[in-house]
Amino acid sequence: MPRKALVATALVAIVLSGCARVPDSGPAVPVAIPGASQSTDSTITSVNAQLPGPGPDADESVQAYVNALAVTRNPGPLGDRYLPTPALRNAFSQNPSMVVVRGGIEKSVQEAGDEATATFSADLIGTVDSDGVFEEAENPKWQVQVGLTRIKGVWLFAEPPPLIVPENKFTESFSQETVYFSARPTTITGPTPLLVIPERRWLNEDIGDQITQIVDFVLAGPSEALSQVAENPLPNIKRTSRVAVQDGDLVIELEPQAEAMSRDALNAFVAEVGWSLNGKFSGAVRLNVGGRALDVQGFEARQDLGSWRRYNPAIVQRNLPTFQVQKGTVKVLNDPSARDVHRPYRLGTPVLSKSVRVAAISIDLVRFAVVRDEAAGQRLWVGDASGTLQPALRAPQIGRPSWGGNRATVLVPVGGRLFEVGVGNAGRPSEIQVVGPGGRRLRDITSVRLSIDGVRALIVAGNGVYVGTLTGATGRAPVLSVRPMTVPGVPLDVSWLGPLDAAVAVALPDQENRVALVRAPVDGSLAEQHGAIPNTGGPVRVSADPTENPESLVLLEVSGKRYVLRARGGTSDIAPAVATAPFYPG
Repeated sequence: MPRKALVATALVAIVLSGCARVPDSGPAVPVAIPGASQSTDSTITSVNAQLPGPGPDADESVQAYVNALAVTRNPGPLGDRYLPTPALRNAFSQNPSMVVVRGGIEKSVQEAGDEATATFSADLIGTVDSDGVFEEAENPKWQVQVGLTRIKGVWLFAEPPPLIVPENKFTESFSQETVYFSARPTTITGPTPLLVIPERRWLNEDIGDQITQIVDFVLAGPSEALSQVAENPLPNIKRTSRVAVQDGDLVIELEPQAEAMSRDALNAFVAEVGWSLNGKFSGAVRLNVGGRALDVQGFEARQDLGSWRRYNPAIVQRNLPTFQVQKGTVKVLNDPSARDVHRPYRLGTPVLSKSVRVAAISIDLVRFAVVRDEAAGQRLWVGDASGTLQPALRAPQIGRPSWGGNRATVLVPVGGRLFEVGVGNAGRPSEIQVVGPGGRRLRDITSVRLSIDGVRALIVAGNGVYVGTLTGATGRAPVLSVRPMTVPGVPLDVSWLGPLDAAVAVALPDQENRVALVRAPVDGSLAEQHGAIPNTGGPVRVSADPTENPESLVLLEVSGKRYVLRARGGTSDIAPAVATAPFYPG
């Protein structure tokens, strides 16, 4: 579902609204008229009673609205108080979007008879649209004008006002959910991919029925950024009633047009909602049309977890070991927080115990890729536990390889460029074209991490960190299309931390020779920075668990020592150990 680019210039009229009550069917939302509320929602009624209301002074009415935003971001009660007609309240509730700002909200009001214009301005961080997608602001200077009108001596908005969330209210205003979308067929995913790709969505905490909201997000399809690798298997299909949980089953009533869709499309939709709502129901997913089971030849209208588990490769049913390189040997750590290195990890071949610089091991612990110091430079080797060993690229300097969730190919930066090396044809690597904003080719890549789903990647190039999607047309070189991420400091290395966050090691510009860890959501929402580790020289490397439910500890190498940091902030009390290139599988 395409998203319009964020516009943050002065005097732009933006209709920013929200969904006060999830409709029973279709887009219509019941609305209440001030003074004669039609709502039966006790929560809405309670919130209405707490809200400051408009008055006979235009400036005071606008200030009252700003104060009301501190109580709720639900456009239902806000519309009840501040909009004069049912049509405006309905519009306010149909296309929810919120403005996230840093610092205070500036406002001014100009009156002209019974009409007035309110101007809101702030330092913009981004917006959360009606489908819960966060979009980072391209221009922090945000300003919007909204008309007011005086009715019976009271100033009300003549059009929907903006829903504004201060930065310090963001986490209490929204809960984050992982929503999954069906992979688009490409040369990367194959002609009929059984794969769902995760994307973070933000739910308004002031609005109930979150299960129905999440199903609506799935039906709306992936964001514009994800649409290069994901698609909507049921385009233009809507639900006809609220989503219900009956006897543990998730029951979704769809429009009759759903019975014209293919079996594969319906199976993909079941996988999308099953993974998106995993943990919120205990039984199966049931698709209905008109109160009966959806009827498509070859399609099972009731499917349990066993039917769609295979669509999500990021689910790993074990605790992953961690590894590091010490004195040219790859060794396994029984515990990432342990100070001592235990037994060598050989995988049936001596290549892991001689002159290894950096290494990567596949999620299934079967395949490996190592960079060794050799005469006149370095060489990449790929192999598996059976002892098969293949030499690949040779170059003066080779970066750390990355498997992602697959075992067939590995990505590796070499001389600022990015290559894909296949296990079966290690001697014939393919260069991946990395395309940044404006179609600019990036050729200064120093770090890459492929996601578990295999179609998204993080890179460090020059002084920036980027996230992107990997695609490819038949017979052509793969293309990684990336966009920059905003992090404090200068990025030095990057790793996936779960499927939706990046762990970025950065040099702090305001603290000489110190390295910090930044947890940066790949959707551009608010990042967290912690730690300030002295750096006396040498490589800086970071590694975190890339799986669905990641370990809470992040491994960071600075000045030849392994530090263990907590992903959610605060440094560990574990003393650093002498080590190099610590890493999780993937």
